[in-house]
Amino acid sequence: MIGGLLLKLAFLACLLSILSYAQSYRTGRSVYLTLGRVFYHGTVAAIILVAALLLYLILTHQFQFTYVWSYSSRDLPLPLLISTFYAGQEGSFMLWALFTSFIGIALLRYTQRHGSEQTVMAVFGTITLMLLLMLIVKSPFTYVWETWSGEVASGFVPAEGRGLNPLLQNYWMVIHPQVLFSGFAAMGVPYAFAVSALIRREYQSWIRPATPWLVFGVLVLGLGIMLGGYWAYETLGWGGYWGWDPVENSSLVPWIVAAATIHTTLIQRKSGSFVRTNLALSILCFLAVLYSTFLTRSGVLGDTSVHSFVDPGMWVYWLLVGTILVFGGGAALLLLRRWKDVPVAPTKHASSSREFALFLGAAALIATAILVTLGTSAPLITDVFYSAKSAVDISYYARTTLPLGIAIGVLAGLGQLLWWNRTTGAEVLASLRVPVLLAVLMTGLLIPFGLTEPLFILFVLGAVFALLSNAIVGYRIFKGNPKYMGGAVAHVGIAVMFLGFVASSEFDATETVSLPEGEPVAALGYTMTYTGYRQLEGERYAFNVAVEKGGRFRTVAPVMYFSAYNNGLIRNPDIVNLVSRDLYVAALALEEGGEGTQQDVERSSFRQGERRTLQGLAVQFLGFEIPVMQPVSASGGERTRIGVRLLVQAPGREPAVVIPYSTAERDETVDEPAHYQDGVAFSIAGVTLPDNENGSPVVEIVARQQKEGAGKGRDTLVVEATLKPLINLVWAGVIILLVGLGTTVVRRSREAHTSQSGIG
Repeated sequence: MIGGLLLKLAFLACLLSILSYAQSYRTGRSVYLTLGRVFYHGTVAAIILVAALLLYLILTHQFQFTYVWSYSSRDLPLPLLISTFYAGQEGSFMLWALFTSFIGIALLRYTQRHGSEQTVMAVFGTITLMLLLMLIVKSPFTYVWETWSGEVASGFVPAEGRGLNPLLQNYWMVIHPQVLFSGFAAMGVPYAFAVSALIRREYQSWIRPATPWLVFGVLVLGLGIMLGGYWAYETLGWGGYWGWDPVENSSLVPWIVAAATIHTTLIQRKSGSFVRTNLALSILCFLAVLYSTFLTRSGVLGDTSVHSFVDPGMWVYWLLVGTILVFGGGAALLLLRRWKDVPVAPTKHASSSREFALFLGAAALIATAILVTLGTSAPLITDVFYSAKSAVDISYYARTTLPLGIAIGVLAGLGQLLWWNRTTGAEVLASLRVPVLLAVLMTGLLIPFGLTEPLFILFVLGAVFALLSNAIVGYRIFKGNPKYMGGAVAHVGIAVMFLGFVASSEFDATETVSLPEGEPVAALGYTMTYTGYRQLEGERYAFNVAVEKGGRFRTVAPVMYFSAYNNGLIRNPDIVNLVSRDLYVAALALEEGGEGTQQDVERSSFRQGERRTLQGLAVQFLGFEIPVMQPVSASGGERTRIGVRLLVQAPGREPAVVIPYSTAERDETVDEPAHYQDGVAFSIAGVTLPDNENGSPVVEIVARQQKEGAGKGRDTLVVEATLKPLINLVWAGVIILLVGLGTTVVRRSREAHTSQSGIG
C-alpha cells in the first residue's frame, strides 16, 4: 500500500536529515547543512502526503482498511467524519507527527537566525523519527483481512464501518484533539534546545531563544486542557470538568512541569543561576509527555481507567518503553557528562527576593506534578510490588494537591510584590499591607456562606491574595509599559480559576427529581416541568424540561439513548448558563406510563423474503445484519451481535429499513429495539436455524405499540439537577491565563529577535 511506502520514505528522509545535520555540526561543511534542510523538508512533504491519503480513505469510506472501518461510517456528518482521522491510536500518532513536522519547519527557520540549527534540528528531527517509527509499527493502512487473518477473506470490503464512539460525536472532537496534540508537539522544542545546549556547551545563550517556545507550549497545551475540561462538563453528564483520569493527567503533568520551568528560566535570565535546573526541567517537559503517552497508550491502565484503553500489542508497548529510555537515558547521560562543565553562579538570593519566591513556586509546581504522576502510576506501581493493579481514590489528588495549591496561590501573589535580589523588610510590609488585609476581609465574608473547611479557607485566602496582588502590580505595569504585564495577567487568571474551583465544587447543590409529564416540581429554587420528548437523529431522544424562576422561562433538553456501539445507555446533559451560576440537568431514566398504560404487542415468525402485517404495518424480513468484525467485549469474553433487516411500510408512506439487534455475551442477551414512526418498536424474540443446508432460518419478531387512551398514565422523567455557582470563574480564569501567556510569548519572541540582532 502506498501509505506504508510513504511512511517508510518519510522515515528514511528524516534519518538522513538527522545524519546530515550531525555531520554539518561536526565538519562545519555547508553542503551537509543544505542536505539536512532538504531532507527535513522532504520528511514534512511525505508526512503531509500520508496524512492526506489517510483523510482521503476516510472521506471515501474505504472500509477495507481496519482503521477506517473501526472509527468511521457513512452516516457521520462531514466535520465528525474528518475527526475520525485522529479518533484512534494510529490516527492520533499521525496527528502528533503532522503537527511536529509543522513546528519543525518553523523551528528550522527560527534556529537559522539564532545559530543553533544543526543541533536543535538534529534533536527535534529525532522526535519526528520516533513518531514515524511508531506509525510504521502501528500503521493506519492495515487491511481488515490482515487484522483478522483467517477470519476475513482477502480483498473483502465491508459495506459499512463500525462508526465513531457516541461519546466522541461532539463538535469539541473537531477542535480539542488538534489543540492538545499541538501542545504535545510544542513540548519537544524545549527538549531540543536543552540537549542542543549540552552538545554545544552553550549553557547560557540557549535560554533566551528557547523561552518563547516554552511559553507557547504552555499556552497551547493549556488551551487544549481547558477545551477538554469543558467538553467533559458539557457532554458526559456527571456535572464535573475534571475527573483525575489518566488521560486528563497525561496532559496536566507536562503542563505543570513546563509552567515551573518558565519560572526558573526567569531566574537564569536575570542572574545566570539555575542553569542545571533549567536544562533538567526543559528535558523533563518532553519526557513527561512520553511517560504519559506510555501510561495511556500501552494498555497498562486498561483495567483502572474510565477511558477506553486498548492493548496496542507488544511491539508498540516495548517501542514506547524504548522511546522513554532513549530520550530520557540519552539526555540524562549527556547532562551527567556535562555536569561539571555547567557554570554554577553564586547564589545571592535573599529570602525576601523575587528569585527566591520564583524558586519556591517552581518547587511547589514540580511537587504537584510528582504527586499527580504517582497517583496516575499507582496501578503500575502496585502491579510491580503486589502483583495486583490498584488505582488511588480520587480523594488522593485533593488531599495531596490542596496544600500545594495554597502555597502556589500565596507565592503567585508574593513574587509580584518583591524586587529582584533583595527587598527590605519595610518594603515587604508596605507592599503586603493592602492585599493581605483585603484578602482576609473578603475570605472572612465567605465563611458564613459555608466556607468552613480550614484548608479551603486557606486556599481561598491564597487565591484572593494572588488576585489582588497581581491586579495591583498589573495596573502599575499597564500605566508604565503594558508589554511587561503578561506575568501579572497570567497570575490573575490562575487566581480567578482557583476561586472558581472552590465555588463550583464546595458550594454546589445536587438534587434527584422525578418529573411527571406536565406537572411542575420545585427543586433548587426553580420550578421544573417535563413537557415530553422528541426524537433526534438515529435513536437519540431529547427530553424537554421547562425551567422557571421569577417569571423567567428557559428550556433544557438533556439527551438519553441506548448506544449499540457502547452497549449501554448514553446521557448528555443540558445546561442553563447564567452569569453567577449554571443549572446543570442530566436525564437519568424515563418511567413510562402508569397503571393505566396500554401496550399492544404482536409477534410473528418470518422466513427470509416473507412479508407479514404487524401493528397495521407491512413488514418484510430482508436478511441478517452480521458485522464482519465483531466488536471487542470490554470484559474480554466472546460477544456475538446479530441484526435483522426489516422493510417496514405504513399505508400511504414510503418504506423504510429498520434493524433491531440482539447481542449475546456469555450467558446474557441484550435486545436493542429498532423504533419506527407512530411509536412502534421492533425487537428480535428468537432465531431458529434450519435443520439442513437447504432450509432457511426463521426469525421471530415482536412489534410493540404504546396505545393512546383514557387509561394511559403519564410518563415520568427522572433527572439529576445541579447548581454550579460561579463556575464561569473557572472558564474566565483560564481565558485570562491564556491571554497573559499570549502576551508573554509576543514579548519573549521580540526579545529573542532583538538579542539575535545585537540590538539593545
